[in-house]
Amino acid sequence: MTDPVKVKRSSIWHYLNTGTLTSPTWSRLGYAVTTGAIEYNPETEETADITMDNKVTEIVSYKRSLPLEGTVYPGDPAFDFIDNIRINMGVLNDAKSEMVNVWAYKAPSGTPSTWPAEKVPVNIAIESFGGEGAADAKIKYTIYDAGDPILGKFDPSGKTFTANT
Repeated sequence: MTDPVKVKRSSIWHYLNTGTLTSPTWSRLGYAVTTGAIEYNPETEETADITMDNKVTEIVSYKRSLPLEGTVYPGDPAFDFIDNIRINMGVLNDAKSEMVNVWAYKAPSGTPSTWPAEKVPVNIAIESFGGEGAADAKIKYTIYDAGDPILGKFDPSGKTFTANT
């Protein structure tokens, strides 16, 4: 057994589909984003029958979200995509996309190198835009899972996701 190794936040990658579902363009999310952690928000159910003295908590589902805050950076493809949702106050289909989460702290495989990843449909909600005077403009938004993730591999050089078979 090898010794455990700490990993940095930079080894968890997020790619947002800034193209279309039929012709995806995977743009790295995170440029000038200062904070972002996937929140799993487990949904639970408590049960107890008449033979028990304590309740049992079961995990029945997850309601994942990725709240992000960053600096406004026009020209960054991921920011421009999200900013377009903000400008048009996109809702329903106009706030949808896909995201690939790449676990780059795990060992790559194959040639070209691919990393374990998951692709998930998402909804993007704009929280705030602007900020304090004499400071960089900020944007806050949350990316919500809108379906079940599909496990697979991601090739960052070719920007392609391949589902596991």
